[in-house]
Amino acid sequence: MRAAGSEAMKITIVLNATAGTLRGLDAEAEAERLAAIFRRHGHHVAVEVHRGKDAVAAIARICAAKGCDAIVVGGGDGSVSAAAAAAAKSGVTLGVLPLGTMNLFARSLRVPLDLETAAEALAAGRPVDVDIGEVNGRLFVHHVTLGLHPRMISIRERLKYGSRLGKILANVQALWLVLRRPPYFQAEIEIDGRRIKRRTAALVVSNNPFGEGHLPYADDLRQGRFGIYVGTSRRWTDLLQLAATVTLGAIRQNRLLEHWTGRAIMVVLPRPTMRGSVDGEIVRLASPLRIVMHPRALSVLRPADAGEAAAGAGNQPIAGALPEKAQEGRAMAHEELTKTEARQGENRNTNIVALVVGIVLAFAILAVIYLGWLA
Repeated sequence: MRAAGSEAMKITIVLNATAGTLRGLDAEAEAERLAAIFRRHGHHVAVEVHRGKDAVAAIARICAAKGCDAIVVGGGDGSVSAAAAAAAKSGVTLGVLPLGTMNLFARSLRVPLDLETAAEALAAGRPVDVDIGEVNGRLFVHHVTLGLHPRMISIRERLKYGSRLGKILANVQALWLVLRRPPYFQAEIEIDGRRIKRRTAALVVSNNPFGEGHLPYADDLRQGRFGIYVGTSRRWTDLLQLAATVTLGAIRQNRLLEHWTGRAIMVVLPRPTMRGSVDGEIVRLASPLRIVMHPRALSVLRPADAGEAAAGAGNQPIAGALPEKAQEGRAMAHEELTKTEARQGENRNTNIVALVVGIVLAFAILAVIYLGWLA
């Protein structure tokens, strides 16, 4: 069985057996079950199952060998980010199975969150070219963060959890711990040539702007622009509300958040290096951070009904220092920034609905922490 318009491909499936959804399951059996779905669609399939860093190494090896048309990866944020970088450099098409906790990249690609349904959708899907970002030579598909988020991840990694629910609860506890002494730093942000100075507890640069009304991920990964988000308050109550409302997708009218879009970003920090997060992995980032967009430089498998495939000749392998595509004129960038700032000025009033929901969610978070401590 082969979906109309799709072509048979040589596919390698790589599963990370330590990914949250696979914990406690027979990963080998699960991999064969998924492979059978792709084979029913006429594809030629090989399967590899690895654990942790071995999965990342296997992904790099498979992409470098260029022995398949597509690599379909099931794992957490680290595995998916590493696979995207390797695939972009080699020109191999990437498919993403939702085995992580939040599966934000899979959501952006409209991949179903049920594993079997996702496999069916990808097997019947087609390659589409999407954007990928780069910070200081490192590729990313979701975001780069400074301040609150990387500190929370660092604290969470010191906590013990053995399941997806445990990881979520560890996130909640880590958020509470970091809110007790939130970070605060100065950043000089250059967006397409225009500089903005801010002191903030949280800075995020996302691969394409976040959508509204859902978890923080881009609705379209082919806009060719970054989203830049800066928290406006250091008060723990405001930061808790910010975390809650952003999780619910209240971005544009959020009084606790400034936001812009741009194609080339530079962030100058007061220290030579700073702890940051790149697609959820903690790294030391050297100042200045140079963040570059590579439009439609990553080929991905996307469900056939997820939207129109990208036009053009297809992606080319990225080698060495990744080339930038021509950027639009600075005058257009300045005009876009001016319009964005004007919209922010109009939206300074508190979004009452988001505030109420944020407060309710905040109390729910505090209750979970409290009950966790009692257990």
